[in-house]
Amino acid sequence: MLLHDTRPQALPDTLPISIRHAANVRLPVCPQCSDLVLAPLMAEHIDARHVRNHWVCESCGHAFLRSVRVAVSSEDTFAI
Repeated sequence: MLLHDTRPQALPDTLPISIRHAANVRLPVCPQCSDLVLAPLMAEHIDARHVRNHWVCESCGHAFLRSVRVAVSSEDTFAI
């Protein structure tokens, strides 16, 4: 039997702020059957701060979109 610690773990302060905030993202549930959807079928990058995810439920086949807008602070750096 494996013991699993279910307490949330804080990410180190040395990570960029955008990565630390990614831990707060929640996976959607299907609006049709309420099953958890684990990964988007496709991610459409509208611009540097806007991503539109295309989801398809594996349980019932319902397709839906979710848009995510990311706030970028002056602490964030982007590799070019």
